[in-house]
Amino acid sequence: MVIPGKFGISSKMAEQEEMMPTQDAERQGQVADGDCAETQEQALALRRPGNQDQTTDDAHASHHSGHPSVDISENPPSTSQQPTTSHVASGAQGCSAPKKMKLDSPAQDVADCCEDALKSHYRGKGSFVKVLPWVGDDRKHITEIYTKLQLILGKYKVMLTSYADILQRKTKEGDLILIAVLTGLAGRGKTTLFDKIAYDWAVGSSQVLRKYKLVFLLKMHALEQSSDLVDAVFDQLLAKDVCIERGALDMFIKKSPGKVLVLLDGFDELMTTSLCESSFGSILEILSGKMLRGCTVLVSTRPSHFHRLVSEELVQEPFTHVEVMGFSRKDVIEYVNKFHIGEPDKAKGLLNKIKSSGLLSDLAASPMLLLLMCVLWQEECTLPETMSRLYHDGFSYIFQRKGLDSQGKVAKVVIEIGKVALHGLLSPDQSLSFKESDFEPSVLELALKAGILTRQRVRKRLQSHNSVQFFHKTFQEFSAAAYLQNLLEADPEEFHKILNEIMSKGARRFEYLLRFCCGDNEACTYEIMKVFQVRYQEDLSFESEMGLLALHCFFEGQSKRLPPEEFIHSFITDEIHIRGLNRDCLNSVIYFVKCVAEQTKDSGNAYLSKVHKLHVHYCTWTWFIEELAVTMCAMTNLHLVDFNSNADISADKLLRHLPNLIHKLYLAGNNLGGTAALWCMHLKQLKSLTKLDLSYCSLNGQDMKHVAESLEDLPNLGELRLNGNDLGGTAALWCMEVKQLQHLQTLYLMGCHLTEEDKNHIDESLSNLKKNGLSIWT
Repeated sequence: MVIPGKFGISSKMAEQEEMMPTQDAERQGQVADGDCAETQEQALALRRPGNQDQTTDDAHASHHSGHPSVDISENPPSTSQQPTTSHVASGAQGCSAPKKMKLDSPAQDVADCCEDALKSHYRGKGSFVKVLPWVGDDRKHITEIYTKLQLILGKYKVMLTSYADILQRKTKEGDLILIAVLTGLAGRGKTTLFDKIAYDWAVGSSQVLRKYKLVFLLKMHALEQSSDLVDAVFDQLLAKDVCIERGALDMFIKKSPGKVLVLLDGFDELMTTSLCESSFGSILEILSGKMLRGCTVLVSTRPSHFHRLVSEELVQEPFTHVEVMGFSRKDVIEYVNKFHIGEPDKAKGLLNKIKSSGLLSDLAASPMLLLLMCVLWQEECTLPETMSRLYHDGFSYIFQRKGLDSQGKVAKVVIEIGKVALHGLLSPDQSLSFKESDFEPSVLELALKAGILTRQRVRKRLQSHNSVQFFHKTFQEFSAAAYLQNLLEADPEEFHKILNEIMSKGARRFEYLLRFCCGDNEACTYEIMKVFQVRYQEDLSFESEMGLLALHCFFEGQSKRLPPEEFIHSFITDEIHIRGLNRDCLNSVIYFVKCVAEQTKDSGNAYLSKVHKLHVHYCTWTWFIEELAVTMCAMTNLHLVDFNSNADISADKLLRHLPNLIHKLYLAGNNLGGTAALWCMHLKQLKSLTKLDLSYCSLNGQDMKHVAESLEDLPNLGELRLNGNDLGGTAALWCMEVKQLQHLQTLYLMGCHLTEEDKNHIDESLSNLKKNGLSIWT
C-alpha cells in the first residue's frame, strides 16, 4: 500500500512520475504548450486597478492618491481557495511563455510555471488590500498604503532597518537562521508587512528576496493543524484552472527547500486551538523542523500566542524573534500631517491631543487605530480616551457614513452579529469565517453595507460557497463583547457560564474580548474582576501578564466602583514592584492606583497605607512617575522608595510628594544633572532618611553643592552613594557641607574621576567624621 507523503505524494509515486512513459510526458507537454501562456494583454489587465476580478461583495479596487491609508486588516479575506486535486488545465494563470515539460525536469518546469502564477497574483489582485470601512475606498494598492514599521529584534531590543535584516541573520556558526517569529499587537501592521514582502518579491525590487524561487503567503485563519502546504497553496493562491501538477510542485519543494519562502500570517488565528503533534500536517511540521529544514519561514502572531508557538512542539532555537512595533513618534507626526494636508491647525490639534495622553500615544503606534483617530478628529476634533470607546465611535461612524444609523440600528446590528462572533471565537476551531445562514438576513445585509462584515466566494476541494468574515479580528471581538454586555442584563446565568468558559480556555487568548466587554460597563467590569480574582489569585500582581490584563480590563471599564477587596489586596501589598512596563501597561497601572487612592481617601487610605516599600525600575515615561508620585501621599507608612534606572524623571515632582517617614531613597541611574537646585529643597523635609543613593545621576560639582547643603538638615543620614558622577576637580565646592553630616557612616565616591587634590580636600574636611567611623570608598 502506498501512503501519501505530507505534501500529497509519496516518494514512490514521485519516482514513478520521473519514469513516466514518453507518451504521458508528451501529452503533459502538449497541455503546457497550448494553455500555459499569459498574453501581454492579460498581464496588463491584471495590473489595471479597475479590473481586479473581485469576488467580494460591495467591494471595488481603486488605485489613486488621497488620504494616507494603512492596511489594518490583520486577517483580510483570503483569495479564493482551490480544489485539492491536481490541476493541468487550460486558461492557466501566470505562465509568462509556453513551456514544455522536459522529461528530465518536470518539477523544475512546474516550479517555473508556479513562480509566474504567484508573481502575477502578487503583482495583480494580490497587491490590492482592503482598508478600513470608515474611509471611502475599499481597496488600495500596497505601494500606496505601506509605511515603514518599527521592527525590534526581540531579545536584544535592536532596531532593524528593514525586513531584509530578518532574512540575513545568522547563528554563531555562520548559518542562516531560517525561522522568524514576528509578534505585534492587533493592527500594528503584521499583515501589511507580509503583503509588502510578497509584492517586493513579485516585482523584483528586493535583492535579498531574489534567491527564492517560490514565495507562499498563507493566511492561517484558513488553516488547521493538519493542513498541508501544497494543498494550502492551491486553495489560497493559485487559480482554479492553473496548469500546475501537484505532485511535481511537491517534488520541487522537497528537493529545493532553500529556494522556498513561506509567510504564515496570523498563527493566533489558526482554526485549531488545541494542538496535537500527531495530527500536524506539513505546515506545522515545517515550523517544528521535522520537514523542509532548508526552507525559510516567517510566521506572525499576537504576543498572547507567542509561547504557544515557541514551544517544544513547534518553533525552537535557533529562530529570530522580531517585535512589530508599528509607527514611531516621527511616523505618527508624518502620517497625521499627510492625512490633514491643507489643514495644519487640525493636524497640530490632533498631535497635541495624542501627545497629551499616554494611552492615545500608545494606540497611535497602531496604523489601524491612528487612521481611526484621524477620521474621528476630522469630524469632531475630539477623541475618546479608551480603546473600547475608540472602537465604539468607529463603529458609529461607519454606520453614519453609509446612512444606516437611524432608529438605533447600530447597537442592534452589533449585538446580533456579536452572538455569531462569540460562538466563532469560542468554538474548538476558532471560527473566523461564517456561512450566510449563520446570520439573520436583515442584520447581515446591514452589516455588509456598513463594511463591518465582508463576503466573498471561496472554493475548496471542488466546493464553492459564500464566506462571511468580520473585516478584522478586533471587529469580531468588539461585536462579541457587545453581545456579552447585553447578555449580562438579559440572562446573567448564561453570561457567567460563558465568562467561565472564556477564563477556562485562558484569559490571555481572549484579551481584546475581555477588554471590550468591560468597556464603559461597570457591571461587566466588576463581574470580570471577580472571576480574575477567583481563578488567577496567585498570578495577580503588577509584574505578571495576567495581573496586567486584569488592570487593562479595569481601565476599559472606567468604573467608579472599585474591584472586590481581595482583588485590590493582590496588587496593593507591603512591597510593590513595577518594572520595565510599556505605556499601555503603565496607563492601566496608574489608573488603578489613582482610583484606589481617590476612592479610599475619606477612610484613611486603607489599602495604600499598607505599602512599606515601592520599587519602580526602567520606566522611561515621565508622566507615569509624576502621576504615581501624587498617589504616594496616600502611602503614609512608606519607608523605602527605589526609583532606580528610570532615565529622565522629574525629581522635583517626585520628592515633593514623598511621605516624611521615608528611611531609604534610591534614585540611581536617573538623569538629574543640572537640576539639583529644583529638588534639593524637598530633600530637607525627609528628616527620617538614613540612606540616599544618587549614583550615576549625571551630577556635576554645582549639583553636589546643592545636595550637600540640603543634607545638613538630615540628622539620621548614615549612608550616601554618589558613584559614577563626574565630580573631578569639584571637591572644594561641597566638602565643607558634607562635613556637617555627623551620623554619616559610609560615603561612596567610586568612579567620580576625583583628582589627587579632590582626595586631599576630602581627607582634610572629613577627618573628624573618619575618626567617628566614616568609611570613604573612592
